[in-house]
Amino acid sequence: MAAEDQPVEPPLAQYALRYAKEGLQSVVLTRKPLFLTVFVTARCGLNCGHCFYREELENGDISTELTLDDYDRMTRRMPHFPKLIITGGEPFLRGDLKDITRMFYENNSQARQITIPTAGSHTQRIVELVEEVLLPRKDLILEIQLSIDGVGEKHDQVRGKGQWERLMRTYRALKPIQDRNSGLRIRFNYTFSPVTQDWFEESFRHVTEDLGNPYFDMVLVRRTTIDDSFNGRVDIEKYRHATALMQGQEMKRAGDSRFKRLLAQRVQVERDIIASHHADQRVMTGCTAGTLTAIVSETGELRPCEILDTSFGNLKDADFDFAGLWNGGIADAHRRFVKETGCFCTFETCVRTTMSFQPKWYGHMAANYAKDRIRQRLGGSTD
Repeated sequence: MAAEDQPVEPPLAQYALRYAKEGLQSVVLTRKPLFLTVFVTARCGLNCGHCFYREELENGDISTELTLDDYDRMTRRMPHFPKLIITGGEPFLRGDLKDITRMFYENNSQARQITIPTAGSHTQRIVELVEEVLLPRKDLILEIQLSIDGVGEKHDQVRGKGQWERLMRTYRALKPIQDRNSGLRIRFNYTFSPVTQDWFEESFRHVTEDLGNPYFDMVLVRRTTIDDSFNGRVDIEKYRHATALMQGQEMKRAGDSRFKRLLAQRVQVERDIIASHHADQRVMTGCTAGTLTAIVSETGELRPCEILDTSFGNLKDADFDFAGLWNGGIADAHRRFVKETGCFCTFETCVRTTMSFQPKWYGHMAANYAKDRIRQRLGGSTD
């Protein structure tokens, strides 16, 4: 490949600096979210047993979803923020998803790192969005997060017959684009539950070794699921084993870079926090849900996180005055509640964002890094 044909590497260091700067500004001065999750629809054609959004899916009404004009007004009035997740339901059921994504990039929101989770059933729409939204925008990181619950029939057991082949069809269509463009990340995301915990390693190795895709993540099943067999405690040792596999993959991607190997320790620390919280052992306080993270529902409700039912109000009713709701009395009461109760959970987005602005967790990362360096010098391996 000629030098001029090499894929453009997004300015990751610039993004990290923006994230840190705006996060500190928000905590000290401006009080605005860094990380926004937007549910664009409650519609979904699947019936996954681990789903925590079932009530919304069953009661969802397309006529109550925010319109494209609503998203235009919202993204013009809201403060700018670095990171965005566009989710559902199945977000690609919206025919205007390309336009919604563009608005979050182009309007005042100025999102530059956008993640879209999907079951992967709508290959053509997914590829079109990547080609039309990502490729003309060299400073955008777009992550298509493909949900995986096992390999082959095991995946179909959770998602429905034929879903594995649809998932692989979408991956095969996206892989050549990822090979040519560093701004695209195809990340497989695994829901770790009592049903699927024994399938993790096979799924992880299939993606990272057989498919050769370097991006793999997992979320821990929520306590509210449509199918009780997915509910309850997971085997925490199996969860830690899965964490170790992901940590090895992070270190492999980091290569010989000391800076990247230090940052890779985040995975281990984050998962240690989540494992403790799953066992009802509180190790993190001062959650930033409602301070640095925000949720917007498909109907316009502004919420602090996906776990609590708290709503700061509906954006449509407030003429899309995001700042007004974010700094209103209900929002202040929520922040007092978090401070007074030490609210904690396993919601990965909130754990990840909160630890990013609590210095003690960098101490844990540094300690893990030091252990990694010692093992390297002794000829051992962390991979």
